[in-house]
Amino acid sequence: MKQADGQGPDHTLRRHLAWSGPPPPAARARAEADALLSALHRTHRITVSSRTADDVRLVVSELIANAARHAPGPGRLEVRAAEGGRIVRITVSDASPAMPQPRPADPHRVGGHGLEIVTALSSRLIVEHAGEGKQISADVPLHQARSPDTPGQYYIDGAPDGALG
Repeated sequence: MKQADGQGPDHTLRRHLAWSGPPPPAARARAEADALLSALHRTHRITVSSRTADDVRLVVSELIANAARHAPGPGRLEVRAAEGGRIVRITVSDASPAMPQPRPADPHRVGGHGLEIVTALSSRLIVEHAGEGKQISADVPLHQARSPDTPGQYYIDGAPDGALG
């Protein structure tokens, strides 16, 4: 597993993990998110509420869990600050070409709520083909500006697929 941090050419803070076998444990991926949030505070004096930090950690956990379940091969996690520190963009790339299929909310269904959770906590979720696999990116706003009743938008290969819910 490889990791890196720092500022990219566009002056965004970023952390990443790459793997060649199964994805890292969710706790390891959440630690990268925590490191990014700490760096945002240290470097740019951006304070993130504990609720928002929990949302970032949960989105990271769900995307890593989905990669472990549906694409147990090489992949990459990137967690970065974007839009001037207003959002955290969480991206998981994997080798599976299978695109996730959103399902309607069903409180009686056991499991299968990961994408629903990620969409609920994100302002935008984009799923794109990338090489022979796919890339899933979720934007989590650092300052909750939208209503909790307003679901995030879900995009497949750049085209809106509507809101989940």
